[in-house]
Amino acid sequence: MIKNYLHYAVAAALSLTAGVSNVAAFEVERDTPNDSMATAQRLIIGAERRIEVKGVIGNLAGDIVPDVDFYSFHGQASDSVRIDIDDGIKSTGRSLNAMIAIFRPDGTVLAQKNDMPSSRDVDKGSISRFDPHLENILLPVSGIYTVAVTSDNPGGSPVRVFLPGGSVTPFVTSTVSNGSYLLVIEGVSPSMLQISIDIKPGATSIAPINPKSKGKIPVALISADNFDALKADRDSIRFGPPNEAGAAGRCGKEGEDVNGDGRLDLVCHFETQETGIDGTDTEGVVSGTIGGMPFEGRGWLKIVPVRKQD
Repeated sequence: MIKNYLHYAVAAALSLTAGVSNVAAFEVERDTPNDSMATAQRLIIGAERRIEVKGVIGNLAGDIVPDVDFYSFHGQASDSVRIDIDDGIKSTGRSLNAMIAIFRPDGTVLAQKNDMPSSRDVDKGSISRFDPHLENILLPVSGIYTVAVTSDNPGGSPVRVFLPGGSVTPFVTSTVSNGSYLLVIEGVSPSMLQISIDIKPGATSIAPINPKSKGKIPVALISADNFDALKADRDSIRFGPPNEAGAAGRCGKEGEDVNGDGRLDLVCHFETQETGIDGTDTEGVVSGTIGGMPFEGRGWLKIVPVRKQD
């Protein structure tokens, strides 16, 4: 269903590597369908390893219609994930008897749940066992996982079941087949991978940058145990100041061992005047994706020529 609202907890980029969370919440309205695995709404998990999505299955008033919502996130192997529906069944307003599922990266069902066994299993945020949750779902591999939310059949007969690829057994109309819900996903490793970069490799001090130069800025993306720079999506790589899009670069076809650790790193070159860096910037930021997962790396800059004080 369209019009879902995401509550992201966003940590300052450097805080992930420092182990300190500086969290600010914001809300984004979404107006495009997410009714198939192919159109699943991508979720970016922050340092707090949790995200909440307020969504709607079908309509909040009027005709009851079949609907499924899909969301995707990048998970790491051995993440222990909890997926919870809250506020589906309500004391006032149109209630939703929900069911949920999580799919492996290959599209097969990892786990699904229709109802909780008894009222003793009702968790905080719910007033009914018909708000299901999945506990301690161990992710088998690293990759893109998909979560699906839809309505269960009234009385649980016949029991609805999610099938591989995101299809679901037939819908049955009832008074609890459409309504809003809160989806909570917890325990997922942060989606923004922090990497190391070297601005102007070989420089013996903080990289000097002249924003007015017509030249290029070389930046090395440094490989590590959790990041093979040569596998980065080169079309996605950008370099610029914090909070700006930056410039696309031209990256070498083959890697170089920039830091002498035996791993091949990726060196890219960016047009200085296209990066957006100016005389006030003290940091340069590389961003991009690898295997569908966003990454970011930061390095210090020294703007030259230095302006004289008045």
